[in-house]
Amino acid sequence: MAASYSRPMTTPACPLLTVSRQVLRGHPVEELATASEHALAVVVGRRGRGGFTGMRLGSVPHGLLHRAHCPVVTVPASGGC
Repeated sequence: MAASYSRPMTTPACPLLTVSRQVLRGHPVEELATASEHALAVVVGRRGRGGFTGMRLGSVPHGLLHRAHCPVVTVPASGGC
């Protein structure tokens, strides 16, 4: 679905790195997988708060690992969320 917000940005720590943020409407796994067709990597957070206590990934990162067209980087939630 169409992006309602899109803005490339750079960070002071890595001025050569351009980060793109978008807000999309739709199923998260499908939208991220589609976006991954034109990305070098997709970075997603992970909380792993589903029904399986031993599961380290949530459903979105898990689904994305199977459908992405580029590497997927998972970042743990901060503060025990």
